[in-house]
Amino acid sequence: MNTENEIVDFDSIDVFLLSGNLKNNPQTLKNIYIKAFNSWHETWNDFYHNEHHSNNKLNSNEFTRQDEILALFYKGECFAVTFFKEVNWEDPTARLDAYFNPWNEVAIKGLNARGNNILICSQFTVSKSFRHRKSDIPWKYILSGFNMKKFLESPADVMTGTMRVKKGMGKMSLEAGATLLASSVICADHEEEPADLVAFFHDEVQTVYEKNIYHLKVDSVWERLNGRIYSQLRLVA
Repeated sequence: MNTENEIVDFDSIDVFLLSGNLKNNPQTLKNIYIKAFNSWHETWNDFYHNEHHSNNKLNSNEFTRQDEILALFYKGECFAVTFFKEVNWEDPTARLDAYFNPWNEVAIKGLNARGNNILICSQFTVSKSFRHRKSDIPWKYILSGFNMKKFLESPADVMTGTMRVKKGMGKMSLEAGATLLASSVICADHEEEPADLVAFFHDEVQTVYEKNIYHLKVDSVWERLNGRIYSQLRLVA
């Protein structure tokens, strides 16, 4: 059996930002969308059924109602997905969003400390087939790097994180520049597992991101966003 770590080739990574609603994506990305959905559904279905022994049906609307889906592919295979949704805390509908059910008043105050435009980041997912695939850079750290890049390119004042303690996600978020707002909060959406509630602010994330030895490689991949030249798209936007 080969026990050596795979050397990740960043030139073989492709990044896509998809609309949660299939019909809002261009025809050229619909196959990418389906692959990303199938990867997400298979991974979380396995989590609920095998880790938590739940027979609950995993519905598609959790995926389809998101503003954006970040999907990462390696050599044509989807290896990671994250959901993004933009809200403004001055909007009363944002305050009733189910995502914030576990967030207490202190955590909410900390989240809005630098502005009300919030990027909800959720469903941090490394595909089932990649979870035990050994590599020189853990796949979850690669996904984290692209999540930070997405946030830094956004106009949001802050990005959220509800990070599962059991999987070491809280620790990883702090390494990425997050600010801890509440620790080991029990979350119904995480099958009653404890989670750390964190906020990502631009200054702290930017500082950590630029110190990451792989950030130039992440930037290079981001230039091929959705198969196009990202910097040129911004110039004509």
